[in-house]
Amino acid sequence: MEDVRKAIAEQRLFDAYQDLQDLADDGDPVAQYELAGFYHYGRVGPVNFEKARQWYERAAKQGNTDAMLGLAVIYGFGQGVPQDKRQAFLWMVIAGTQNLSPQDAEKVASSRDHLAEGLSPEEIEAALAEARAFSPRPE
Repeated sequence: MEDVRKAIAEQRLFDAYQDLQDLADDGDPVAQYELAGFYHYGRVGPVNFEKARQWYERAAKQGNTDAMLGLAVIYGFGQGVPQDKRQAFLWMVIAGTQNLSPQDAEKVASSRDHLAEGLSPEEIEAALAEARAFSPRPE
């Protein structure tokens, strides 16, 4: 990741992208999260929400908190997928259980609570049960 960060700092985004692709394919959750961002925000090509979602999901399932939040955004706004506030809520709940700074924890809780307003009690309970069962697993 050191080479990736250097390439980004030097505005060599395509070089960074290529390095990220290799690291992400090898299962590195930080690289997967960063690569998702390249697709999510169109850093080296057109925006591709589907690829962003796939990479966020791989990283999130390994416990990457930033990727969990990225998935919540993708689902919450329906970017490349049908809008799914239950999935957005689920990933906000899981992200909220991670080691966050007090300020970040407050932001995540606020977003989570806002999403919950549009869900039924049954949807909330199902998402909470799924969140309780979540356990990060390395690839």
